[in-house]
Formats: sequence, C-alpha cells, structure tokens
Amino acid sequence: MAHSQPYGVYGYRFQDSPQLPIYQLFAVGHQQISDPEYSWDGMKRIDGPLYLLQYTVSGFGRYRLGDTTYEMGPGTAFLAEIPGDHHYYLPPESNSWTFYFVLIRQANLQPLWRELIDSIGVTPQLEAGSSAVRALQRLYSEARMNGIKNSYQASSFVYTLMMELLQTKHKFQNERAAWPSSIRDAAFHMESSFAQPESLDEIAAVVGLSKYYFARLFLRTTGMSPMDYVTKLRIEKAVELLRGSKLTVDEIAREVGYANGSYFSKVFRGRVGFPPGDFRLAKELPSIDRLRFD
Repeated sequence: MAHSQPYGVYGYRFQDSPQLPIYQLFAVGHQQISDPEYSWDGMKRIDGPLYLLQYTVSGFGRYRLGDTTYEMGPGTAFLAEIPGDHHYYLPPESNSWTFYFVLIRQANLQPLWRELIDSIGVTPQLEAGSSAVRALQRLYSEARMNGIKNSYQASSFVYTLMMELLQTKHKFQNERAAWPSSIRDAAFHMESSFAQPESLDEIAAVVGLSKYYFARLFLRTTGMSPMDYVTKLRIEKAVELLRGSKLTVDEIAREVGYANGSYFSKVFRGRVGFPPGDFRLAKELPSIDRLRFD
C-alpha cells in the first residue's frame, strides 16, 4: 500500500545466530525536524553500541564531535559512534532540518566502519544524485514499503550502502578533471615512460615539485604512491604481453621496466597472486586477458 506521508522511522530486531557475519540494521528513517528541542547527546544514549549515518537533504543542523562543531547543510553527512562524545541538534538559527539516517549495530561491522572513516572522514560531502545517496534512499524506501523481511535482506542493503560510501572517494580519485594539473601531468608522464626506470626525484622534477611534497600530493589525489602507480602500469602491461605475445618472461620483464625476470616474477606474483608463467598458461584464470589494479 502506498504511503502519502514521506517521513517515518522503521526499526528492526531480527534474531540471528551471533556466529553469522550479519550486518544488523537497527533503524532507518527520513525526518523533517522543526522542534527546537531536537537534540541527541551521544554520551547519554542507551540504545548502543550503534553506528549512525545521517545525511542532510534540506535545512541545516549542527553536529559536534569532541571540540569541533560542524554545520550540516544540504549534501553533507556525518558518521557517529554511539555511545560517543558527540551531539547533534537543531540550532536556534535553523527553521528545519530534513535528513535520512540509518542506525546499524556495531557487531561485525567494525573493520568496514574504520575503513569508511579513514576513506571519507566523519563529515563527508555526498552529491544528491550519487550512488551512495541513492543506496540510502532505497534502503529507506524498502523499509517504508515493508520490503525488508529478514536479516539477510537487511544485511544486504547495509553492505551495499557501505560499499557505495567507500566508492565515493575512489570515484573522486579517478576523475582526472578534479586532479591538480601537476598530478595529471605526472600521471601522463608515468603512463608514457613507465618502462624507463626513474627515481621519485626525477618524476617530481618533471612537474617542478620537491619529491616529498609531490609524493604526499600524489597519494592524497590518487590513493596510491607514485611508485605504486608505476608498478600498477607495469603489471597491467605485463598481463597484456603474457596473454597476447610470445615474448619470454625475461623479455616481458625488460619490456615493462624490470632489469631481470626474477624480480619481475616476485612483483607480479605479489600483485596478481600467480607467477607470470602460471598466469600465461591460464590454468587458474582461463578468461582473464586484462587486469586492472587500483
């Protein structure tokens, strides 16, 4: 049955074996708050331990984490641990605050949550039409239409949301238009000359930066170090040559910038999981002709 009211909060208390790696959905909601008394103190809540993601659609609220206070306007989200030293509320200057939120039990989710915090921070910006926001809206829509029938469905929706959130930084890193021009130029240089061994100093000099500043900026922009980027390019090319040429392993090693086949084989196995010779024979990977590394 369709609902005319777009707002609501839906809670879940599925009973599952504690041995199952289920992501336990606690509640999901879509609310429009205009009550000046609206306030949640993370140290006074008794419903934890929980993780909270709250995403602002319109209006604004405030979120304090420790000694830092953030204004949560449209397109901003915050991630909080309950219990925890945080406080979110409707400030006197705001007439209303409209948002989606999801609460998830912490069990089984801690490593993924830590990776999420490291990746996008505690107050990420999320575009309204982004896949992460759509995943949150879909989760709410399914709850509202009574579409979440069991813990497995709930866990699947939570996992999808987590993956889409993790991808937000990855997607930004792969939008070259957003990269600083020096990093774009350096990446192009490495892509054009990865087979000729160069030091970090030499690559940084191409774009006129000190090697220390360049290394930090490159890592922050792309998610990998300059030397890891070179290795990625070399191994991707090596995969193509192993499957598409009759060159020996030693010849391929030199072709992609390694001095000898022994060291190349060690690097290749570390990245791909198979020695170059086994990969070429395709005993374990019969359908892979190209691999991408990020």
